[in-house]
Amino acid sequence: MANDNNLLSYIVDDGRLQAKKINEQTEIKREEILKDAEKKAEENAAEIQQAAENKAKSLRNIASSNASLVSRNTVLKAKREQIDKTIDGMKQYILSLEDEKYFSLIYRMAKNVSPKSGEILLNEKDLNRLPSDFEEKLAETGIKAVVGKTPADISGGFILREGAVEMNCSVDSVIDDKRNEIEDFINESIFKQGEKGDA
Repeated sequence: MANDNNLLSYIVDDGRLQAKKINEQTEIKREEILKDAEKKAEENAAEIQQAAENKAKSLRNIASSNASLVSRNTVLKAKREQIDKTIDGMKQYILSLEDEKYFSLIYRMAKNVSPKSGEILLNEKDLNRLPSDFEEKLAETGIKAVVGKTPADISGGFILREGAVEMNCSVDSVIDDKRNEIEDFINESIFKQGEKGDA
């Protein structure tokens, strides 16, 4: 019976010793798992933070790029509007010239056209204020043409017709033909000077 008690005591002690070792190993393993989990959590947090910073930087770049594009488009639109207003103002200025200056401009325009004969067509306003010596003055420019009786559908200037050939020298047509040169002049004289003044 004593041997049984000793055996039982030995088994119990051995079990306690084994349990203690298992507990110690479990504690070590638990700490390793916790440390590993903490390390992974820190790495994940750093990755998440870096990803968030990259995303924020990307969004800032996109916003900055969009703002620059909007700003550039706004400036270009404003310049386009200013150019259009200036060109419209030029047309209105020419069309509102007093008779003598207006027809002096017509004679200057006539010097550069071909054909040099035919029928010259004017709008109704110009037909009503036509100088009495218009055809003679026109002849001095090298154009031998008669004035058409039917008003032309133009804002100002003239159309020279000889048979099937027409030379459109209306104010709108001449300005449209020279639009690129006019825009270059406006850019150079208005916008470039403004930029120099801003610098």
